[in-house]
Amino acid sequence: MDLRAQKRQLRQAMIERILALDPADRKAQEATLAARFRDLPGFDAAGSVLLYVTAFPEEIASQPMLELALERGKRLVCPRVDRIQRRLRLYRVEDLNADFKRGMLGIPEPHDGCPEVEPDQVDWVLVPGLVFDARGFRIGRGAGHYDRLLPTLRRDVPRWALALDCQMVDALPVESHDVSLDGVVSPRTTVACARPEDRAAATPSIDINRS
Repeated sequence: MDLRAQKRQLRQAMIERILALDPADRKAQEATLAARFRDLPGFDAAGSVLLYVTAFPEEIASQPMLELALERGKRLVCPRVDRIQRRLRLYRVEDLNADFKRGMLGIPEPHDGCPEVEPDQVDWVLVPGLVFDARGFRIGRGAGHYDRLLPTLRRDVPRWALALDCQMVDALPVESHDVSLDGVVSPRTTVACARPEDRAAATPSIDINRS
């Protein structure tokens, strides 16, 4: 099986696994993630933060993170898919009720009146995904939007993700265009990873916190 087929298989299997979680367990895990989000490295010091808006049933609820960013006076930035250029464009969001419209497939996106933000103006990013590994690699939905966006950010911008416990695996199949993150936090685990250029001199640090 080639790498793309492996990724498709992992993607579908993980969606099924997430949707099969006990609702009370998932709710508890998401509450823990919302609490841990506020302490993610670099978030407190960041002026502009790029966060995603929950669009699918298997995605972690991001509303508490969006609300916290605004409460802390952050410049909140959210993505919108440019389907012609096959890339994400970024926009400032100030009102979580008024600044979104329903895009393709009903996905909430910043409306046309929101000011556009250039990638080099972002100070910190929360990256979505379906599956994550101990090296900071991820499998998303397959469109490659974040793999194209992340290299356009400044080198110093922290890139973190939140995951349910079942979304963490030991290792993922990786292609040349895949971009790794600085770390992933689940309710029980924190994985901090070296950037690819630093990886020869460092190994992932895994801290498992069990309740």
